[in-house]
Amino acid sequence: MNRATHRILSALVLLGLTQVVLRAQSDIIRYVRFSQGGSVSYGILEGGTVRELDGDFLLGARPTGKTFPLSDVRLEIPLDPMKVSKVLGVALNSNLPEGPPLHVRHPRFFAKMPTSLNRHEGGVELPPEVMNLNFEGELVIIIGKKGRHISVEDAEEHIFGYSVGNDFSENTWYKELAQLKEPTRLISKGTDTWACLGPVIAKGVDWRDLYIEVRLNGDVVAHGRTKHMRNDVRQLVSYISRYMTLLPGDVIYTGTVAPPVLPGKRNKMQAGDVMEVEIEDIGLLRNIIVPMKAP
Repeated sequence: MNRATHRILSALVLLGLTQVVLRAQSDIIRYVRFSQGGSVSYGILEGGTVRELDGDFLLGARPTGKTFPLSDVRLEIPLDPMKVSKVLGVALNSNLPEGPPLHVRHPRFFAKMPTSLNRHEGGVELPPEVMNLNFEGELVIIIGKKGRHISVEDAEEHIFGYSVGNDFSENTWYKELAQLKEPTRLISKGTDTWACLGPVIAKGVDWRDLYIEVRLNGDVVAHGRTKHMRNDVRQLVSYISRYMTLLPGDVIYTGTVAPPVLPGKRNKMQAGDVMEVEIEDIGLLRNIIVPMKAP
């Protein structure tokens, strides 16, 4: 194996894409946003090669003809946060595999911020006053077509693709039990770096039964399948579009697996923890918990 091939394979391992590439379906396209040589571009990931596009893939960009080895670029957040209008999430959206299926009439949506978005391998800030920062590994919807009052039947026409997400939350603050003595629910979800998004947006993935695995420092701490969602991706898109217009680039975190942490496993984050979320046929998201650099 030559040095260039070794670098490419190493990059694929870091992204959890070796098995994805080996069994890739011909109709799945993996879009990325990458930096190289001081500039940021959009592209398509094909094995160990990134094929540059002439603009934003959400706007129908085409290949420029330039390619780069994956090992020579840095994969960024796949969407430009400055162009993202909404980052939404859903709480309590998974049924226990051994329990009865439950459909929720009003999914528990909440908002994060575009500045919450964080790249693969990015640091997740841990403010010193945080008491209970938790991970939530989940499938993420990327909207590709503007819509309002979207029917369940038409919802997939408005979805561009899917990614891997880790929705970090300060779940003591989220409950607001101490009221004015602690930060609000908005801060408990919307703090910068707390919406980690995988490096790839996969278009053409069958989302109906994907395996999700969450690891803390290499140890499996949660796992589940997308088929156990209480409200599936079509129902979530249809529901929220009743109340607000969805725009291309909007991001929807679909809710953690159930249970969100396995019995006996830790979900309270500490500085230095390495969190990984891996979703079948999409790839890997890895982040490290770092102390907030602030007074």
